[in-house]
Amino acid sequence: MNLKTFQKKLQEIKKQGFVKTHRRGDTGIGKTLEDLLGIKENNIPLPDIGEVAELKSYRKNAKSMMTLFTLEPLPNGGDRDRLLLDNFGYSRRDNQRSKELHSTLSCKKYNNQNLKLSVEKNKIRVKGKGKRINIFWDVELVKNKFNKKLPALVYVLADTKIIKEIEHFHFNEAYLLEDFDFELFKKRIRADDIVIDFRMYYHPNGSVRNHGTGFRVKIKKLDNCFSKRIKLI
Repeated sequence: MNLKTFQKKLQEIKKQGFVKTHRRGDTGIGKTLEDLLGIKENNIPLPDIGEVAELKSYRKNAKSMMTLFTLEPLPNGGDRDRLLLDNFGYSRRDNQRSKELHSTLSCKKYNNQNLKLSVEKNKIRVKGKGKRINIFWDVELVKNKFNKKLPALVYVLADTKIIKEIEHFHFNEAYLLEDFDFELFKKRIRADDIVIDFRMYYHPNGSVRNHGTGFRVKIKKLDNCFSKRIKLI
């Protein structure tokens, strides 16, 4: 569909008012919007922009953060993860993992695992309190990942209410975001509007399981990563 047709569909959905969720739970909002738009995947072919736009939907009252993408830092390989686990991981008595690291890193201060981020000209670096480590993301790799994953982004916001114990959504605000700006992206990291999550642990046999390192953004700050924003509804 072209952008004009897509915008018209969103306007029609807005006019419907509150609609009952098509699936219970957190993923209900995305499933409901996709069904109303008549799409099976979470992206929309929009030839106007020459690309496919990723579709994201969120409850307006949600305080959660949106995952932009996952990207492992350099250097590559298990030695990097073992260094993080051995130096900053922790143990819990309720599982068989000798070390695990579920840790959210931001710029302004060290977290409970003594990790933080530092933004440089060409790198986003991991810093460990009292330890010298060389773990980082190269700017060009982040740019390429972002442009590949999110060449354009449509995010739709909805008011919610419970009717007879079932969640209902009113999709009434939407934006098309284009032209990712890495300088703006770095500013959002420095302001702690974008954080990075490590999610890894040791198996009992000593091997490492890494669930993917996620870049997450505060939903209300998402548009600050793009130089072009078009309000659709």
